[in-house]
Amino acid sequence: MENHDLDRLGEEIAELSAHLDAATARLLELIREFDAREGWNSGFRSCAHWLSWRVGLDLGAARERVRVARALHMLP
Repeated sequence: MENHDLDRLGEEIAELSAHLDAATARLLELIREFDAREGWNSGFRSCAHWLSWRVGLDLGAARERVRVARALHMLP
């Protein structure tokens, strides 16, 4: 593979990583707001339980997302 092709691949990786970071930040904002407004309170025990059911996350991973979403809200 030529250096030009490798440079292009590297640039695409960096660009996609930036998009993923931005999307993750937005997702966490939405989770925090959904949790704060108790959008999950329609038969679910917690926002993490709802998130696990709705998007198929492992319950532990869902709890971690909710925890991070809450914690990020407290940061400047």
